[in-house]
Amino acid sequence: MMPFFLKCTQQFMSKRSENALTILTYHRVAPEGQITYLPALSTEAFSRQLAWIKRYYQVLTLADAGRMAAEGQLPEHAAVITVDDGYDDCFHYIFPLLQQHGLCATFFITTAGLEQGQLWEEQIAEAIIDAPLDCQQLRFNTTDYPVHTFATRLRLAKTMIDKLKYLTIEQREQQVASLRQATGVRHSSRQFLQPEQIRQMAKAGMEFGAHSVHHPILMLEQDAVAEQEIRRSKHQLEQLLQQEVISFAYPNGQYGRDFDDHHIAMVKQAGFRYAVSTVPGSNTDINSQAFCLHRVSPWPTSQSRFMLSLLRSTQRDAGGSNGY
Repeated sequence: MMPFFLKCTQQFMSKRSENALTILTYHRVAPEGQITYLPALSTEAFSRQLAWIKRYYQVLTLADAGRMAAEGQLPEHAAVITVDDGYDDCFHYIFPLLQQHGLCATFFITTAGLEQGQLWEEQIAEAIIDAPLDCQQLRFNTTDYPVHTFATRLRLAKTMIDKLKYLTIEQREQQVASLRQATGVRHSSRQFLQPEQIRQMAKAGMEFGAHSVHHPILMLEQDAVAEQEIRRSKHQLEQLLQQEVISFAYPNGQYGRDFDDHHIAMVKQAGFRYAVSTVPGSNTDINSQAFCLHRVSPWPTSQSRFMLSLLRSTQRDAGGSNGY
């Protein structure tokens, strides 16, 4: 019987040429034992995946992939590595590992973090995890939650993030403030990229795109708010980098649930040339899919399962002419 690894490799090698552009998405990376947030990979697992990506793909930035596709020169087995949000592990762990493997990536920045030092998810996690050690139970929104161990605090943080994700920016900020009041924890830590770090990474060949200002679900916001989130994030990054920013990532990224054609039109009107979703699949026609490009999340940590997940993900939803 053919070993599972060899079978996956054969499938992958025979099918991958059908995919014009594969876009992979990551979020957080940290050394083993320091991961207190999801989704995340250890530095060890991320480094292994970079080695596999380098072996099977030709890695480009999204800007370069789009330009080469427009010129009819996109190489076979092209791929883009993307990293969302903009936490400082991008600089401390992801960037050095990319350089170590001789690879580039496109980083999508949620620009509120540049000023605040965190995004709303980490504000929630900080408020719960850093609550006083003698706090055994947390009452929030008329419900009591156990917080007597570190594990229960981690679980509660994830539960709260999932609950508050589908609120408007205003509602979410109110809930975060209430949670801080309930735990007595005030915002303190900075975990986000610094402007100079972004400029240093850009000089080294990394691309930066916008990911909104506050990471809202665009479908929940009034048009004026959604448009400001898109345009302002572009402007802020362009001011920081002193160059045009042409790529955008839709927050949360599911077409029809988190954004729709209305928001795609806003992104086009704002002057972006490409926009990525979190809809799984490959991109077989970048011109028609340019404002709703598909991405895959390669979480398996063995090489065979990693390649199998890419094979399945890039085959999914690959036939639609609009890429939605």
